[in-house]
Formats: sequence, structure tokens, C-alpha cells
Amino acid sequence: MENLEIPRHPKIPEWGDRVVPFGKELYIERTDFFDAEGPEGEASGGRPPRGFKRLVGPSGTVRLKYAYVIQVDDVVRDEGTGEPIELVCTVFPETRGGKKPDPERGVSKPKGIVQWVEAATSVPCTIRQYDRLFKEEEPGSSEASGGDYLKDINPDSLKIIEGAVTEP
Repeated sequence: MENLEIPRHPKIPEWGDRVVPFGKELYIERTDFFDAEGPEGEASGGRPPRGFKRLVGPSGTVRLKYAYVIQVDDVVRDEGTGEPIELVCTVFPETRGGKKPDPERGVSKPKGIVQWVEAATSVPCTIRQYDRLFKEEEPGSSEASGGDYLKDINPDSLKIIEGAVTEP
């Protein structure tokens, strides 16, 4: 386990730094990985969506925010669905602090940066994701609402996400 000092805010250095653990097992968002050889790759001919600048497997590289460049070596899949459940990666220690990977090691320059959380020290949490409260800019003014602003309430204005994790 290693402790990394990273800024509390990327644009306000006066806020100082914080310590974040970095270990052998990390979590990243599922949406930060495109599985070129899995179900989503089969559906798209192995090509990630246009403008996708995150991790593509196998053998893709990405920078972990404020940490290192990693490269996918293997994708462990769920036997039933074929969905990835684990990525086995190589970390390039010389890339700490934003340094570029050594091309002589055969490592391509990462196309993107992804957020991550160290698994052993992660803390379970519930996320409440808010969207607009009303569907219309002027609630109650649409013909469909008939002047009743309650009919313009956005039923998806709150999404509760269980099973998320955060850094300690």
C-alpha cells in the first residue's frame, strides 16, 4: 500500500493536499472501460464509441487520476454473462505525477484519465444523484399540465444509487 498526496481541489492550491491510499486492487467505474472482446465489443465490431477516451481492453492504457498509467493485460469475465468482473493490469511506476510512459517499454500514451478508488480502504456509500425538479422551464405553463405545476414534476429528478464506494 502506498499513500499518494493529491490536491483537495485541482484549481485551488490554497486548499492543500490530501492523502489517498493506492494499492494492488482498485475500483473504476464500469463506464470507464470498453470491453472490445466482450458483448459490447461484439455489438460494435470491437470499436469503442466515437470520442471514448478511457480504458479499452485488452491492452489499452489509461492514466489513473493523480496516480499512474495502467495497461490491461487480461479481462476476467462472468461465466454466465461474459461481462468483465475484473481487469488484470500492469502499473507503470515511472509515470507517477503525470510523467509519460517510456515508449521503449512498448507502452502507448494514454488517451484519457479515469477516477479510481483503492478497494481495501474503500467505504460503502449511497449516492443521491439529482436532476432538474421540473420537466418544463416554466412549471404549469405547458398545455399538457393544464396550469398545474405538479404535473410538470420530473419523476427522475432523484436517482438513488446503492452499493457505491468512496475513498476513506
